[in-house]
Amino acid sequence: MVAIILIAHTPLASALKAVSEHVLGSIESFTAIDILPDQCAADYAQSISTLITEADLGDGVLVLTDLPGASPSNICVSAADHARSQGVPCIVLSGVNPGMLLRAINYRQVALEAVANQALVGGNQSMMRVD
Repeated sequence: MVAIILIAHTPLASALKAVSEHVLGSIESFTAIDILPDQCAADYAQSISTLITEADLGDGVLVLTDLPGASPSNICVSAADHARSQGVPCIVLSGVNPGMLLRAINYRQVALEAVANQALVGGNQSMMRVD
């Protein structure tokens, strides 16, 4: 099973985890980390890299973040690079929304690359004009 780590500006990561648990119940191997406004990538990349390494159940880790180029995203990219150098398969996706997250959770029994692709599809399909 692919582990999922969600890292986003506070309180988005916790809120998305709560939404997921509201819909699906308790979710194993799923961690959410809120990043405060004054936290920088250099301060957290190592601890997040360790979190990624420890979360891997053998099938890799999907890391989801909110805004590309923002502190949480920069932390994820740096941490994932380090985790991959330690032999942990890891993919980082940005632009997380509830559709993306729920799709990733529901498809996490397949290969990491397929989970990432399904998450992107879920994120895209959940964005539409509804009026």
